[in-house]
Amino acid sequence: MKRLVGLAVSLVLLAGLYFVVDLDALAAAVRRSDPAWLLLGLLLVVPLTWATAWRFTLVSRGASVRTGEAVRLVLAASTLNLFLPSKMGDLAKSVVLTRRHGMEPTRSFAVVVLEKALDMASLLLWGLVGILTVAAGDPRFALALLPVGGLFVLLALLLSPLPAAAGLARLGGRLLPAKPRALLERFSDDWSGIVGWFWQNPRRALGTTLLSVGIWALHLAQFWLFTRALGGAVPLLDNMAFATLSILVGLLPFTFAGVGTRDAAIVLFYAPYLSPGQGAVLGILATSRYLLPAMAGLPFVSKFYESRAALKAAASERAPR
Repeated sequence: MKRLVGLAVSLVLLAGLYFVVDLDALAAAVRRSDPAWLLLGLLLVVPLTWATAWRFTLVSRGASVRTGEAVRLVLAASTLNLFLPSKMGDLAKSVVLTRRHGMEPTRSFAVVVLEKALDMASLLLWGLVGILTVAAGDPRFALALLPVGGLFVLLALLLSPLPAAAGLARLGGRLLPAKPRALLERFSDDWSGIVGWFWQNPRRALGTTLLSVGIWALHLAQFWLFTRALGGAVPLLDNMAFATLSILVGLLPFTFAGVGTRDAAIVLFYAPYLSPGQGAVLGILATSRYLLPAMAGLPFVSKFYESRAALKAAASERAPR
């Protein structure tokens, strides 16, 4: 039911956006697009999927996940992300680590959270670089520095070898009832173990971190390639700011896979360089970044995740007894 509501909200937002945007201008932007730049942008999905899968093999502590299996997991998670809010489909990877590789549920959950924390921190890092550049010419973007920078600092603390996570868990636990507090404390212990293992080998930790930063450089470059395909002369650093903010808006959990909110944000942020019609097409291309892996992941969803019941079973296994 919630996903139907999200789909309805997305459709309403798209209807409003396309009511404002001249559909003839949108069609003209499609006709004038450069197929070479467009194809290059779309093909980036392949190395991005492989690099993300390789990183999952690096952070899957002791599970010995092979790259081929990791690729299938990443694709299946992309499919689930279309139906679960705020990229929650990625958490289904913990089900596989538990059921196929025998990892403790809370530890497998911590592994996947580590992966997503690396993702978000890398996105925010590039976003900060872009926002600082754009804010020099448009002070309004300085307003985004506090939330983006604050979240980046928080994630950097949680990912560091410092005992920040345990302290934050204790602080948050004081505000929770007994059962959620126990679950949070249990997860905190596993999180500390995962982060400790991660930094046990500084070379591996640095390499994995740089890989994550590189992955998100390519993600944001994909937006830039799409703007080139549409004939826009968007500076690369400005694109980093616009794309990061659009992605963050798309993570808000009240639409279907960010459709509608992300599109509107793209039209707004890229307005200095793209017409509303071009911005609307860029929104469609941004959605294709999620649709293409999701379509490729359809054959693997039933094999690895069986149904949404697998997620509920994993959640019940993580609950303290």
